[in-house]
Order: sequence, then C-alpha cells, then structure tokens
Amino acid sequence: MKDCFHRLVMLLALSLTATVFQAQNKYIINGIPWFDNRGQIINAHGACIVEEQGRYYLFGEYKSDSLNRFNGFSCYSSADLVNWTFERIVLPVQPSGLLGPNRVGERVKVMKCPATGEYVMYMHTDDMKYTDPHIGYATCREIAGDYRFRGALCYQGKPIRRWDMGTFQDTDGQGYLLIHHGYNYRLSDDYRSAVELLPPIKGAGESPALFKQNDRYYLLYSNLTSWEKNDNFYFTASSMRGPWTKHNLFCPKGSLTWNSQTTFVFPLKHGNDTIPLFMGDRWSFPRQASAATYVWMPMQVKGEKLSIPHYWQCWDTNTLKPVDAWRGWKEVQSHWASQQKDDRFEVSFTGTRAAIK
Repeated sequence: MKDCFHRLVMLLALSLTATVFQAQNKYIINGIPWFDNRGQIINAHGACIVEEQGRYYLFGEYKSDSLNRFNGFSCYSSADLVNWTFERIVLPVQPSGLLGPNRVGERVKVMKCPATGEYVMYMHTDDMKYTDPHIGYATCREIAGDYRFRGALCYQGKPIRRWDMGTFQDTDGQGYLLIHHGYNYRLSDDYRSAVELLPPIKGAGESPALFKQNDRYYLLYSNLTSWEKNDNFYFTASSMRGPWTKHNLFCPKGSLTWNSQTTFVFPLKHGNDTIPLFMGDRWSFPRQASAATYVWMPMQVKGEKLSIPHYWQCWDTNTLKPVDAWRGWKEVQSHWASQQKDDRFEVSFTGTRAAIK
C-alpha cells in the first residue's frame, strides 16, 4: 500500500477492537493481527513452522468467523519470520470423509520424512460435536504444494482415535506423534503409520509441543479449559521413553502463559545457537479468523528449568531482544467515551498504519 490519505472510521459498541496493518516490518508484534503480502490477516492457527532451504513455512488452521468447521489448512512462507507471503490452501475441504464438509480439522503439523523425502502432514479430525476423533495424515512431494489426504493414521492396523496432537522430529530423523494426556507414538520410517506406543506420561495435559536441547527433552502442555487460556506446564526427560519429570509453569503464575495456549516450539537457528521459539495461540472463539492472534517468544533454558519470564509486546528476531512497539509512531492525543451502540468517531491521518493503545 502506498502512502496516501486515509479516513479511519471506528464503530463503538461495548468494546473497541484495534488492528495494525503491518507493511514491510522488522519485528514480531505479539497479540495483534498480522498481515500477509496481500494485506490480508494471516490465518494460521494451531500452527507449526518448517524450515526449508533458508525459508520458513508456516502451516495452520484457516479459520472463519462463524462456525468452527474445517475450512482448509493454510501455508505461508517468509525469509525472516516477520513478513509472510500467502502460498495457498495446501489441503482444502474434502468431498467426503474425515475432512469432508461439516467436519473439524485442527492442530496441523508437517514434517519432512528423511527416508522418503516427502512432506507428511498430520491433523486432528472430528465431527462438529467432537465425538468422532481421528488422527489423519496427508502427503506431498513439495512443501507448499497440494497435499493429498490419506485418511486415518493407524497403529497396529487400527485408526488412532484421539484429538489434541503435535509432532516432533528428533535429531536422528525419528518422527513422533504427540497426543493429549501423554500418549505418544513412534512413527514408522515412512511416517505413514505409528509403530510403537511409548510409556504414558502421568499428569499430562492437552496441546502437546516438544523440543530437544542439550540431549534433554522438554514437553509442554496446557490444562483443559476449552477455548479459555490457562497456565501451561512442562515435563523433562533424557529419553523419549522417559521417565518424565513434571515441572511447574514456564511463564509466571497467573499470566495464563502470557494469555495464550501452547501450539508448537520451533528450533530457531541464531548464530551458533539454536533457540526454542515458543508459538502460542490467543483464541477468540468464535471470531477466530479476524480476532484470534499469536504470541511468539524465545524461551530460556537453564538445565531443566524452562521459562519465558517476561512478556515482549514487540521484539527483534535478529537480536532476540524486546523493542518499543511504538518507536517511530506519531501519537495523536484523543479521548472518547460512549455507552451507545453504533456511536462513531472519525480520525484523519496520512500514512499506512494506525493503532489504538
């Protein structure tokens, strides 16, 4: 969008909603909608990131502002984790079956299989009442290509009938399926089935996400509070088979995991180090497309202690340090108040972005 004169009209109801259009940006700004190369809100929830040849690929749930049914899984790409290009809906609604019309499709995760070179996508599928859970999978030869849905992922010839899920690829290329309440599976060499159910982890929760650092495994979970946020917690172990040690919270108590739910931990290469990048969702049911946002922040690891001690509204992916989100903005002082629905006010400005704080 070129610099031009804009007129901003905001409707007042019981509350105010503010969004910021991010033109070419340098920083990750948490808790607000992000915009892609088309100027549209990035719609990729319950997401994961795959790095391929120096480019990042973000896969997520393509939500609507009405029903929670499956609308497809989206893919975006970026060179810097900040400015995203919309690639396509890589897996649309299927004509019928587990991802057919009026079904649920959630928690999409993608891994590249070392043995076959193909990309394998996993997801939780269900009916609209969450009474028919399955773990499904799809495959593609290109990372941002058209994925082919293959059906239910099986263990010992039977579909895995569970819901909240994640994935993890170990440093030796072994793939794992992570399931709520601590039921984790080792995948086959071709990633198309599960071949071993690992010892269950007592006291686990939902929305599992796992990473490895210095030969130690860190497994994150949230509590079960539906769409509401809560204080997430974690386990550690020296082996995927355990034993697992349960720890307390990795964000300050009462912060509700900085008002988000764990979805994925991406191993971000930074110089000679690899930094675990926490990826969380701020759900806004039912307005998931326009109002749900993301919280991404680097995690601190010291031995078995894992933490995100402070909330960064805005931070630089190059320095891994917080910055002032309002730096470079021209502030216009204005005060307003109303308790009448559909009251309005107008603000004139010159530029490409506007925000309310």
